Amino acid sequence: LSLLGQSELAVGEIARCLAMGQSRISNHLKVLREAGVISERHEGSYTFCRLDIPGGLLERLWPSLLPALDELEHVEVDRRRLAGVLSERSADSRSFFDRIAGDWDLIGSDFSEGTGRLEALNCLVPRELVVADVGCGTGYLARAIADRVSRVICVDSSAAMLDKARENLAGADAQVEYRPGTMEALPLADGEVDAAMAHMVLHHLEDVRKGLAEMVRVVRPGGRIVCLDLLPHHEMWMRQAMADARLGLEPSELEADCRAAGLVDLQRQLLSDSYLVENPAGRKIKLPLFLVCARRPEVSA
Repeated sequence: LSLLGQSELAVGEIARCLAMGQSRISNHLKVLREAGVISERHEGSYTFCRLDIPGGLLERLWPSLLPALDELEHVEVDRRRLAGVLSERSADSRSFFDRIAGDWDLIGSDFSEGTGRLEALNCLVPRELVVADVGCGTGYLARAIADRVSRVICVDSSAAMLDKARENLAGADAQVEYRPGTMEALPLADGEVDAAMAHMVLHHLEDVRKGLAEMVRVVRPGGRIVCLDLLPHHEMWMRQAMADARLGLEPSELEADCRAAGLVDLQRQLLSDSYLVENPAGRKIKLPLFLVCARRPEVSA
């Protein structure tokens, strides 16, 4: 019981720690299990045991018994064996990963959807934030953050897009508002939001600087602006088929526009993610993406 109080152990590991036969250990564990002082976890052909003292009299007795364990004849030897077992377990794990490190990206880093990393990062977002999703479309971005912030304001010039966003965001934990309006004239008060995000929107604008200026206006001093968009490409058909005013944006030019809008602390990142579209020939193509994040100064110049 003392050893199990220090670590969960497999039946074979307990036998090694106590230098006893595994069948004898199993008999002892059966008695302890029936007494309700250990619990078991089964993993394949292995059985792992851990100390699980229940409430009541036994819970009160166990702390008083612990000091007496130090007086047992073989306790130090048993504890050294336990340390050896745990050390070998750790060394086996390290040795395995040392051997497999070069191939791990191929055999151990694939996911069915790849959204787990985003969910983990979302946990770092302060819950009290108010976020504007500028040019929200059907709520693709808002759906990813709606359960992580206190309020999301979805803005789009298309009433049909806002209706679809309402449908997609039904049941979201955050308070979600839907406001019709353009990026060049956002239906938001000065400094109303903590952050404004433009996801795949800027390449639809004739005047990017005007849109950025509006985002700066509605974000509080110290607030963040995040823009994700397409890198320059040559898919001319997207002008008509996707209502694109620009065939992507040059990151350095967007950074210059952000500085002209008064933003500071600019960060630029090329993304491993891509935008998938089907061209007129019916072939799926990947268009590379980039992201620019910046901050409105605490005090305006």
